[in-house]
Amino acid sequence: MLCRRKTVLSVVSKADESGFLSTSLTELTVDATTVDIIIYRIFSFLQWVDNYGKGSKHISIDTHHNLPTEIINSYLNDYLLLERRTSEIAINQHLMALNAYYNYLTSIGLTNLKRLYIRPDLKPLARGNVKRRNVVKYLTPELRSLLYRNAGSIRDDLLLRTAGEMGLRAKENLGFLINDFQIADQKYDGLKTLFRKMKVENEKEEFAYYLQGKYSKSKRHSGGESRWVYFHRALLERFEDYYIKERPKCPTNTFFVNTSPTQKGTPISKSRPSKAFKNARDAVMRKQRDGQLPFEGQLLEKNHTHHILRHSFGTDKFYEYAQKNGILFDDVSPTSQPYLTVAALLGHSASHRSAPTTTASYIRSCHIKERFEHGQQ
Repeated sequence: MLCRRKTVLSVVSKADESGFLSTSLTELTVDATTVDIIIYRIFSFLQWVDNYGKGSKHISIDTHHNLPTEIINSYLNDYLLLERRTSEIAINQHLMALNAYYNYLTSIGLTNLKRLYIRPDLKPLARGNVKRRNVVKYLTPELRSLLYRNAGSIRDDLLLRTAGEMGLRAKENLGFLINDFQIADQKYDGLKTLFRKMKVENEKEEFAYYLQGKYSKSKRHSGGESRWVYFHRALLERFEDYYIKERPKCPTNTFFVNTSPTQKGTPISKSRPSKAFKNARDAVMRKQRDGQLPFEGQLLEKNHTHHILRHSFGTDKFYEYAQKNGILFDDVSPTSQPYLTVAALLGHSASHRSAPTTTASYIRSCHIKERFEHGQQ
């Protein structure tokens, strides 16, 4: 239909004489450019589904035609807009393509109509996500430290540090739980237990926490890979500071919670780390502009995002493990120990076909890291 006739199906709603609203699908003609856009955006979506569904019993390419609507809307809003910072033009293309695709699947009886949309609160973000020049995907430790110091609260400081010092995605912060938890027959430490262990094990410098995969990929469906993440002692002490000094008293087991009067004690949203980064970034950029910063080094830019903290952590670890294994980072392959170790730390699938691309991005960032460390900016 799309390629041969250059038509797509669009939903039309119509009220009858009694006011009853009915919907139907009608064919619309599109031009050749639109056909190419739709095909390209659908291909991107299917790649995401393939990666998203690794290890999931519920989501896969084979069943993507019947994906829950909330998963598709999460792809549009959480992944494309919040994580990938997709522009307004591009997000509208994605929405058009997915509507056309799932309307077609509905017409041949493979699924039901989907209500796909861009969340109203994210539309201003989409308008601000203009196509931008390539930004350096690495922040020096000095610049990361400056961001942490300019966070508005202990909580927001930690929401930046978990990316820059642990390599977490923004949404994975919801996986920190106060109390111990059990998966099958295995019991895992919650943060209160880690706080106690930290006081008993005075010489220990690193503490492990088991991050459940269900907090990595979506709101309601498991599918991400669970993994161990690691606190250094100073970071875990900062977590305890937040718990004692700032976190509201509430029954919520999620560690990071809201403080506003209307939402006090409820778990933070998945977008809160991105907002915390934006606030800290804007504060640092004002100081840069006003000449208030004492050091000369890398400058923060408007196009830097929360995700770059995670990428910076990955770059540092990639560089460190390459050196430990006596391998030049240019020679690291997706089957080598440095890559496999970093992939495990970040929750990447080391066997996924995009692995060489991921590896190459860290190699480029390692070159950037070296230039900053040797003052060759």
